[in-house]
Amino acid sequence: MSEGPEATNPSPVVQYLVELLDQALDEPDRQRLRAHADAVAHTTHHGDLHRAWRCAGWAVDLAEHSGHSHLAQELKEVHKLWKDSWFGAEFGIAVRDHVGPGRDVELQWVDDAVAIARGVAKESGWAAVPWEELLTGLLAVGH
Repeated sequence: MSEGPEATNPSPVVQYLVELLDQALDEPDRQRLRAHADAVAHTTHHGDLHRAWRCAGWAVDLAEHSGHSHLAQELKEVHKLWKDSWFGAEFGIAVRDHVGPGRDVELQWVDDAVAIARGVAKESGWAAVPWEELLTGLLAVGH
């Protein structure tokens, strides 16, 4: 699959997630995060809507499974609204790879995911947060 000259490299969604995680993680986890630098550098924006959507779903799941049910409920409601918008956008404009509610919303979904992760880590430690599983899943999008 050719990325074409207009491909943004690395993926803004993946890069933003890595930046936020780098600020939040403790040093041993930061080293694990840095081990993904080459894979991150080789991503493009193609598939970013799906990556951002995955972050939103991950945040809801993490909140539900960690006992933050009030946060999970709020995220579910927001997630549902954007899900409707996303499907509408995909239906209406299926011409390009990057279709959807826009970069700002995509990055907000990443913000939400990291905010939930920080909350869980504050109570249970980063070992209780499967951040690396999320990252590797996002890296696999488009491959």
